[in-house]
Amino acid sequence: MPPTTTDADTAREYLRVSRDKSGRERSPEEQHRDHQGIAAERGWTLGDPYKDIGSASRYAAKAREDFDRLVDDLTADRFDAQVLFLWEGSRGSRRTNEWVRLIELCEDRSVKIFIYTYERLFDPANPYDRADLLELAIKSELASAETSKRTRRAAAATAAAGRPSGRCPYGYQRRYDPVTRKLVAQDEEPIEAAVVRELFDRLHAGHSLRSIEKDFEARGVRSRSGKVFSSQHLRSLAMNPTYSGQRVHDPGRTSGHTLSPKATFTQATWPALVTRTVFLAVRRRLTAPERVTTRPGRAVHLLSMIGVCDVCEGPIAARSGSRGQEYVCHRKGCVRVGYDELNTFAEAAILDYLTRPENQAWWTAHDDDDAALFAAREQVAEIRAELDDLADQVGAGLVSATLAARAEPAIVARLAAAQEREAELTTPAPLRDFLTPGADVVQQWKVAPMPARREAVRLLFSPALCGQLRVRRSPTPGHRSPVEDRVWWKATH
Repeated sequence: MPPTTTDADTAREYLRVSRDKSGRERSPEEQHRDHQGIAAERGWTLGDPYKDIGSASRYAAKAREDFDRLVDDLTADRFDAQVLFLWEGSRGSRRTNEWVRLIELCEDRSVKIFIYTYERLFDPANPYDRADLLELAIKSELASAETSKRTRRAAAATAAAGRPSGRCPYGYQRRYDPVTRKLVAQDEEPIEAAVVRELFDRLHAGHSLRSIEKDFEARGVRSRSGKVFSSQHLRSLAMNPTYSGQRVHDPGRTSGHTLSPKATFTQATWPALVTRTVFLAVRRRLTAPERVTTRPGRAVHLLSMIGVCDVCEGPIAARSGSRGQEYVCHRKGCVRVGYDELNTFAEAAILDYLTRPENQAWWTAHDDDDAALFAAREQVAEIRAELDDLADQVGAGLVSATLAARAEPAIVARLAAAQEREAELTTPAPLRDFLTPGADVVQQWKVAPMPARREAVRLLFSPALCGQLRVRRSPTPGHRSPVEDRVWWKATH
């Protein structure tokens, strides 16, 4: 019969398991059953356990709440037991610094550590036991690092070959070898792929995410899990390079859909559901700096929150009243103007601008513009990161403030130039995505959805182009004046 301790009659377990698809990991329940047998042999009472599911390695992104609670309890002397029970050494942690902290806390609180797979009770106050525990900590971290390295190498090789990994994306289905169960190919799933194509086509035509969400819900179009597609979910789909036949490998990404500077793109082995040109155009629309989001149902009036009151410089908004529908100063009610009159006047100004030969060349799109825009935005992001890194180095004392002051102006100048280039490439985006120069621009404008037209209005009615549309008070109070007498264009040229 194994030896027992005379001063330890209560033990508390820390049960942890990684998310293991192989089935080789012992679940927390199985670990607990093993511990019960040992506790019975040694006459120990098991107290309330600590339990986590998730990695304990230094590469894990998710915190282990119960491990943190265990450390807090030991620190505050709330552990209320004489033994800490672990199924194996790596169940505690695969980080040396965490192991050392745990060992020191157990020593301070006279808590021994029993490791089931070693069938041994360690006393952190005993220098030999402490040395063995520290050696175990180093081995656990080394094993974790080796596993991580193998995983990263395999992921990079899979990405370089353009092969899929992770969950099968909506719009696709996977084929597996019936014998080996190895992945053979990722193919188009016809019903889901049609939804993806419609999403991209409508976004490219200028439809809003909210309008597509409402339409899909009304038609019964659902996600793979049977849920209604939200605007956020649709946006995630539209931002996924997978659908343009691109395999993304991003070892630097920690969460979300934002790619890190380490991201690489490879031609995928699966079929693209949309062309690269359409994907880039949609992505540009969804990430454009000039893109303004509004509350659902608000973007239905051409000039609301775009036109400006010339009195208080607040925006105008559509209102219905005793005079019918009007545009009214949203801030103070300073001005009122006929709804249909102002819309007609504004659309005539837009179409006149767009049909001039000297302006058509400005907003004609080329396929390589999209790639250039991506490159410009990446350059802006890199230079901003360079500035942030400089600030961090100054804060950490690695770079002197004097040296940083000398370096900063040149970085800021490069950033300004990159941002200017980005603006040049971005400016015509709302136009070129749904209007084709040389075709019937008037007809294209009439059939374009309101969100697309509003984006174009927001762009064109800016001081740098047509000018800011500003509505004056009527020159004859109490009487309607022609809209032409009440609107003027504030421009920078």
